[in-house]
Amino acid sequence: MKQATALLALLLAVGWVGTHGGAVSVGVSVGYEITGLVLVGALTELPIGASLDVRAQVGFAASNVAGLMLVTTDLLAHWLVPPIDPYAGVGIGAALTPSPYSSGAVAEGIAGLRAAPSEAVQLFLQVRYLLRRSGVGWSAGPVFEGGLLARF
Repeated sequence: MKQATALLALLLAVGWVGTHGGAVSVGVSVGYEITGLVLVGALTELPIGASLDVRAQVGFAASNVAGLMLVTTDLLAHWLVPPIDPYAGVGIGAALTPSPYSSGAVAEGIAGLRAAPSEAVQLFLQVRYLLRRSGVGWSAGPVFEGGLLARF
């Protein structure tokens, strides 16, 4: 139930932002965590200033922890140096897991690089460092991700 509620809240927030601010990019990502966890995700970004973006991202575990869903919202600062766009940011979210695992809050730092082979398509590589609080205590570690963004 927690996962469905969080997913619904995220979709409503993305929908509201999209209709009121005009979401400019949507994409997909694949990530690898050093313990062997593979995350497949979807994301959307909305510019809120000349060099600031807000990103909403949801990822699902494709291995190991069946049912894990990672939902985050990030603030990204970027420095456009055509044809690349390095960025860094911070975010908060939740790691939602079914029993017997425990759900918990997540804080993250992100550093990445986007490349634009065309006006409408961007490729990205990033490292997300996740700090998670759950019922078993604190855990932390990097997730290495890559993906594709379509700009509108």
